Amino acid sequence: MSNHLKYLQNVWTTWASRIDGMIHPDAVSDPLTGPLHRSFLVGCFFSGAVALFVLPLHLALAGAPHSAAVLMLAWMLGQWPLALYLSRSGNLERAITISSVLFAVFTGVICALTGGAQSFAVIWLLIPCLEAAFAGQRRTAVITTGFCAAVYAGLFFLPAGGPIAFGLPATLDPVATLAAVLYAGLLACRLISDRSRTKTLIKNATEDFQTMGQAVSGVVCEVQSNGDMRLLGGPARRLFGPAFASNDPDWIFTRLHVTDRPAYLTRLSEARHDGLASELVLRVRRFHEHMEENGAPNFTAMTVRLIPAQAFRAGARDQCETQPVLVAIDPVTSETGGGAPVEILDNIEQLPEFTPDVSSESIPAQTARAKSA
Repeated sequence: MSNHLKYLQNVWTTWASRIDGMIHPDAVSDPLTGPLHRSFLVGCFFSGAVALFVLPLHLALAGAPHSAAVLMLAWMLGQWPLALYLSRSGNLERAITISSVLFAVFTGVICALTGGAQSFAVIWLLIPCLEAAFAGQRRTAVITTGFCAAVYAGLFFLPAGGPIAFGLPATLDPVATLAAVLYAGLLACRLISDRSRTKTLIKNATEDFQTMGQAVSGVVCEVQSNGDMRLLGGPARRLFGPAFASNDPDWIFTRLHVTDRPAYLTRLSEARHDGLASELVLRVRRFHEHMEENGAPNFTAMTVRLIPAQAFRAGARDQCETQPVLVAIDPVTSETGGGAPVEILDNIEQLPEFTPDVSSESIPAQTARAKSA
C-alpha cells in the first residue's frame, strides 16, 4: 500500500511541476496572480483528462453517448486550448471570461434541449457568474452576468412544449440542484482561500515595509497632482517627533525655515511642471517642542531631493498639467576627525540664508538654467 501511495505522490509531484512550468513568466513570480494561474491550469487539464478517461469507458460500456454527454465532453475537452492560451498570453481575465462564456453556452444548450426555462440545468447559469470573480476585474463579472442573463432570457422565447432531444429520469432535478450548490460552495471556499492569501501577503509586506522604514535614515514622500503630500516610508516619527501628522498636506512646507521656503517652492514647481530633478540643503524643524534658549524653534540641516515620480514609474505621463513628485529628506552628515559620520544638529548658524544646490553639475535643472542663460 505504501508503494502505491508513494507512486501516486511521485506522479502528482511530476504533474504539478509541469503545471508550474506552464505558468506565464509574468505571473510565475507574482504571489497574487501566480496561484490563480495555477488553479485555472489545474482545473482545465483535470477537466480534459477526465473527458479522455470517460469517453472510451462510455463507448465500451454504454455505447454511443447521448447529446448531453457529447456536449459535456466537448466542453471539458475545450478547456485544454484555454489552458494553452493562458500559458502563452498570461491574460487571466480574458481566459476566465472565455471559459465562463463557454460554460454559459453549454448550460444554455442543455436547457434548450431539456425543457427551456424549466430545465433542471437552469441553476447552473449561476456558476459562470461566480467563476468570473477569480479574474479580479469587475468588467469580467459584468460581461459574464449579462451574458448568462441573456441566455436565460432567450430560453423563454423557445416554443412551449418543444421537442426534447432525450429523456431524463425524474430524480435528476434534485441531483443537479445539489451538484450546483456543492460546486458553488467549492468556488466560495476558493474565494475565501484567495482572500486569506491576499491578507497574509499584505500583512507580511506591511511588516517588511515598517522594518525597512526603521532601518533607513530619511523619509520619502510624494507630492500628488492635487498638491497633497503622502508619506511613502521612513522613520518620520523618529525624525519629526511623535506629534508628526502625515495627513497634513503641507507638513513639510510648514517645517521649513522661512528663508528656505522660496527655494523649495521654486524647485517643486520645476519638478511638477517641467519634470526637472533637483537637490537642496534646507533647514527643517524636527521636534516642535525643542526650542533654543531665546525661544526660537530649533532647525536641522537636511538634504531634500525633488524627483518627478514619472522617472520611477512605467507608462505614459499623465494628461494633467502637473505630475507627482517624490520628495526624499535625509539628515545632513559630516565627517569627524575619526572618520565616523555624525549628524549635524542644531547649527543653523553655519548655514547661509540660502544654501546652493548640491552636485549642481549632475542636476538637470541646473543644466537647463545654464543653457537658458
